[in-house]
Amino acid sequence: MTLSMRDLTVSYDGLTAVDGISLDVAESEIVALVGESGCGKTSLARALLGLLPRTATVTGSALLGEDELAGRTDWKNVRGSRIAIVPQGAMTGLSPVHRVGAQITEMLTLHGGQAEPAELLERVGLQQGMLRCYPHELSGGQRQRVAIALALAGEPRLLVADEPTTGLDAITQRQILALLAGLGTSMLIVSHDLSGLMPYAHRAAVMYAGRLAEVRPARTLSSKHAHPYTAGLLTATPVADRQVPWGSIPGSAPALDLLPTGCRFAPRCPLATDRCAEEAPPLLRHGDAQVACHHHDKPDKPTYPVVPRAGHSQGASVVHVTDVRHLYRARSRTVEALRGVDLDIHAGQIVGLVGESGSGKSTLARIILGLLRPSSGRVEIAGEELTARRGRALRRLQQRIGFVHQDPYDALHPGMRVASLVAEPLLRTGTPREQRAARVRDAVSASGLPVTDEFLQRFPDRLSGGQRQRVSIARALAADPILLVADEATSMLDVSTRAGIATTLRTLAIDRGLAVLFVTHDLGEAVQSCDRIVVLRNGTVVERGLSADLAGAPSHSYTAQLLDAARST
Repeated sequence: MTLSMRDLTVSYDGLTAVDGISLDVAESEIVALVGESGCGKTSLARALLGLLPRTATVTGSALLGEDELAGRTDWKNVRGSRIAIVPQGAMTGLSPVHRVGAQITEMLTLHGGQAEPAELLERVGLQQGMLRCYPHELSGGQRQRVAIALALAGEPRLLVADEPTTGLDAITQRQILALLAGLGTSMLIVSHDLSGLMPYAHRAAVMYAGRLAEVRPARTLSSKHAHPYTAGLLTATPVADRQVPWGSIPGSAPALDLLPTGCRFAPRCPLATDRCAEEAPPLLRHGDAQVACHHHDKPDKPTYPVVPRAGHSQGASVVHVTDVRHLYRARSRTVEALRGVDLDIHAGQIVGLVGESGSGKSTLARIILGLLRPSSGRVEIAGEELTARRGRALRRLQQRIGFVHQDPYDALHPGMRVASLVAEPLLRTGTPREQRAARVRDAVSASGLPVTDEFLQRFPDRLSGGQRQRVSIARALAADPILLVADEATSMLDVSTRAGIATTLRTLAIDRGLAVLFVTHDLGEAVQSCDRIVVLRNGTVVERGLSADLAGAPSHSYTAQLLDAARST
């Protein structure tokens, strides 16, 4: 056995985040640890690596061979050489001012690795020439491969991969997971994407509110799962098939100071009874699985709210993009980021802009927002030409466009309260003070958040990732825009929260006649939540059409490739 955890507990100032976890990782086995944000996955992973803050207390046992990891203070000969981490964001684990080769050499020297830097790059599928590159010169997938190479430098017995594919497009996700699976190393992969890991993991451990809800072989999880929470996670995973309903689990994981006394999932569970509210179910073995549920053997299947479909009439044209081209100057060469792109979005309509990293999606979004001038072409917002405007006239038109950032943790000022954050656009538009409070409350309510004085006075550090993104949506809505641009707005959220955000965007499109440009690398999510889809590749539109038609019969081989990746991750 590579890793053996017994009654592992992690607490912060007396609040329990990981509650008595017992889980093994066998030699060369890949175990997927999955669950929503706030379920304790990252706390468990960081406890294994000694990366918790000083306020944390770790009890129980986590044996890596003969090395006890729980509560360890001396990590000199363990971290990096016996156990290593592949971080969530590759750029956070790479030095931006040192070349790739120098960073790998440093890790080899530090941990006594015997491989050559070029060998490690070859092992993760990169060419030797990339040793001379800086991280910013690489794509997201290439940076993640370098991060894996750094983790392998000390030849560890166990790799802990913390959300290793978050923010990557479906094709790159599949490549990274296939790479990890092919290493032959014992591995604990932490993720919120349950179905995406199933083709690559040996076992799946589903975690909720600090406890294990279900553990079973990954190959049987989709068909034989027994816990309602597992069913909810599977329902919340978007697939590129309009016949499969996409839903979300209502509510969110409980705060550490508000943990239920019985089953911790009971307040959100469609099958919950009085017994569930009073008595915590133990994790018991049933065949080749372990399940913590009083209803594990009942034939009733839980049902969850689904994302509403389109079905409303299309309004007037809001966005009209004609033959937009854009050139970037990169050192001694010119890069054509967009090549004659046409795009239309109507009121009450969600249009998905889909493609891999580097396809030109964000460039087009920035041009529509008026943050970047195209090299040529024309952009009209509600009949007014955006590309011809300057100064105050441009800013006036931009006020009709709301923007939702990709990262909900970077988008909100940590020193501002929710009410002030949402009111920001109203200050720029000169909205009178007496009208601001009502506009803020209306935007907060429309975004699916509680309109209470207590919530409006919270700082961002007291919000979950999904709540932060909803605050970003509320801020974008405050000035009553006619267009909402969401640039990868769900890529860093767990699957259930993503479905909830998609439901909110659909409701806004229907109820307010809002036009939405939904930029995403996830074609499965676009198929489920968008009316129409535009597929970009290398700056060129290769396919466009109704989401149902495109998912059923793609006409371009690249779209078919994206669909295949979405269905297998």
